[in-house]
Amino acid sequence: MYKQVISFFKQFIDLEEKDILLIEELTTVKHFSKNEFILIQGKVCDFVAFINKGAFRGFYSVDGQEYTKQFLLEGGFCTDYASFLTEKKSLTYLQATEDSTVIVFEKKDVDFMYKAIPNFVQFGKLLAENLYIAVTDIKASFILNSPEERYANMLITRPEVIQRVPQYMIASYLGITPEALSRIRRRLGKTQKYKD
Repeated sequence: MYKQVISFFKQFIDLEEKDILLIEELTTVKHFSKNEFILIQGKVCDFVAFINKGAFRGFYSVDGQEYTKQFLLEGGFCTDYASFLTEKKSLTYLQATEDSTVIVFEKKDVDFMYKAIPNFVQFGKLLAENLYIAVTDIKASFILNSPEERYANMLITRPEVIQRVPQYMIASYLGITPEALSRIRRRLGKTQKYKD
């Protein structure tokens, strides 16, 4: 169960056996069914969850309308990082889009790991930098690229999202209607390969 998350950490830092045992001791494995929420708007996000299997989406809800902001797949982390850092109420929902299994790191335990595991602060710094770059790239894309260009880029950089996430969620993420996305897909000649 922990092999994937330990491999992820080892991309950034060295871990001794005692460090691995501590991580296993302080974390919790949780399962979420499709459509179940790991975080709801208005709650403080006091965890970081490594996605061992499955997928989640982050979205805002305004007057009953959902606005998708991110897709999170296995091998990555699921959290509202701003709420996690500031301990303020989250503005977003995090919902499983598939049956999913995660390894949950509660904030108090992450803080303890920063003190107990050499280089863990370095890991946190690198992770925060990567998250910042990802968010910056997404914001720039919405200013510099058309919806069609953003979708074409997703086909290249995140084809697994296109294959696993319903079209209406992708349309929401791109800021367009499902009908507009269907037209884009037809123009790009990819319609038959991906789910509706």
